[in-house]
Amino acid sequence: MRSIAGRSLRSDDTGLALTKLAPVAPRFANSMSALLTSRCCAGLLAAACVGVFCGFVFSGVAAADTAADRRENSAGQILAESTDDDPYRYGTHDMLMLMPGGPIHLRLMITNGGQSLEGTRQSYLEQLSTILDQDGDGKVSRDEAGDHPLFVTSTRFQGNQFLRSLRSRRPFSKRELELAVDRAAGQLVTYRQNNALAEQDMSVFNVLDQDGSGMIDRAEMRLAAARIADRDLDFDQCVTFDEFLDQAAPAMAGVVVNTITDEPPGSVHAEMLRNASEPVLPARLLRTYDEDGDRQLSFDELGWTEARGKAFDQNSDGRLSLRELATISAGEPDLTFAVDVAQSSSGALKIVEHSEANRSLKGDISIQNDVIRIRNELFNLSISYRYRDPVAEAEVNASNAFNQIDLDANGYLDRDEIAEHQRFERYLFDAMDRDKDDRVFADEMMQYVREYTEPASTTCQVTLMDSGNGFFQVLDENADGRISIRELRACEQNLIRVTPTDQAQIDPKSMMASYRIEIKRGGTSLFGRVDRPTIDSPEAFLAPPVGPIWFQRMDRNGDGDLTWDEFLGSRETFHQLDHDRDNLIDKNEASLASKLDG
Repeated sequence: MRSIAGRSLRSDDTGLALTKLAPVAPRFANSMSALLTSRCCAGLLAAACVGVFCGFVFSGVAAADTAADRRENSAGQILAESTDDDPYRYGTHDMLMLMPGGPIHLRLMITNGGQSLEGTRQSYLEQLSTILDQDGDGKVSRDEAGDHPLFVTSTRFQGNQFLRSLRSRRPFSKRELELAVDRAAGQLVTYRQNNALAEQDMSVFNVLDQDGSGMIDRAEMRLAAARIADRDLDFDQCVTFDEFLDQAAPAMAGVVVNTITDEPPGSVHAEMLRNASEPVLPARLLRTYDEDGDRQLSFDELGWTEARGKAFDQNSDGRLSLRELATISAGEPDLTFAVDVAQSSSGALKIVEHSEANRSLKGDISIQNDVIRIRNELFNLSISYRYRDPVAEAEVNASNAFNQIDLDANGYLDRDEIAEHQRFERYLFDAMDRDKDDRVFADEMMQYVREYTEPASTTCQVTLMDSGNGFFQVLDENADGRISIRELRACEQNLIRVTPTDQAQIDPKSMMASYRIEIKRGGTSLFGRVDRPTIDSPEAFLAPPVGPIWFQRMDRNGDGDLTWDEFLGSRETFHQLDHDRDNLIDKNEASLASKLDG
């Protein structure tokens, strides 16, 4: 179902960190020393059963949600902390989300570790030119760039003097270097759409609808936590989206069943989320919202207030033509938010400004745990940020491919092993084999992959996910792709919250459409797709580890809370650290213990 890479418990580091907590819990250090030497393995193997899982769900009272740090001005705008004294470190990218009630203008301010994406791309180009210019003459010749992945050409030129003579001998111009990087990295911001979650969201409803009536009544809401806990098939005390899906019946012994498993659908070109500066956007707006077919859009058709519409209505006729619609991107956005795509810790996503001139965006807007939530009468929208290291991601992907192709496990690839891999046979093998010994070692592959992937670090990917009726989204409060114990305790209240005020049950037909926008750095891969946010990879949404080191290493499922099963100390110490008595130790309680220790 899921795995936590790099979260193995090391007894030496954990023991050292926990020993420092002795002044807070007198018997904490002694008990931990014994546990880490004689019972560490047993603690790791003690997986929580469903009964214990449910016990944690219903024991104690869930701690109150931490309020987001934000402040409101007199105009009702939500202002984040100052993004930076230098506005040029942020690049501005406008997009329109074509919602049923009217388009929503979103302005995304992106920085990549202190530079705009344009600045990051320019810095990469300067660094690339310096690396390739081996003789230091200020020019990049064809021979100097010949071994770099961005400039590798077909092997038909090798050994053919006539073909080699046809190639240009002049150095690469700055424009040619820019085009080579653009081909490898793509646009600075790409917009994608994924509809896989919408197709499977009814599986969540079916689990909650115990009697199969097509409705979720109050009695089923009370039992929802237990029903969901029963789906924890891997006993990690978290329920992922794919655990709601119906499991295939086990095959009979001795019977061979031939099946064809379709690859889960990935992200496709976005239809609902568009670049606000694209030339065909006005025509797309007409096609989407022109209800009366007059080739113009009224303010009502756009879901705008009259004051906002007049700002674009140049001839004051109360309707917007194609020419007037082309100026929308220059107007004030409905929501402005900023993100640092190089930041791995929390706080990377911030709301800068919110306008209520668009009726479609009126409602409750909040931010918590790097997730912006918008709830109104028409839809639920969440905007989240996920840290991504495209180079490290591609290296893992390439390492897996290397191990699969290296059939004899001798540490290198030869031409016999790549015979069935057309892409390798066509050009990758010769491109990676820089010493021309007819073998590709792991180091050669990794160097090629790093150089090939580095340009992707200068890009950003914005993916719109259609969550269908949003039953899973209602239960997954922190939008990490899993329902934790803390969220299970709150699921009854969350279901009641989305129940219509004049009804005592939930009809899926009355549920609002739910969407999610995920922002992350771009990525690329030579060996299969690594950027697919599907139901089969819930770990893709996990937030970076938080809290003290000992807390991170004990939190084996990465949900940000320690249960008694995960805690490697005594029961007395657990209760001493659990200040709110909810039978969970969160990062704040863990940090407080470390601060008291000094």
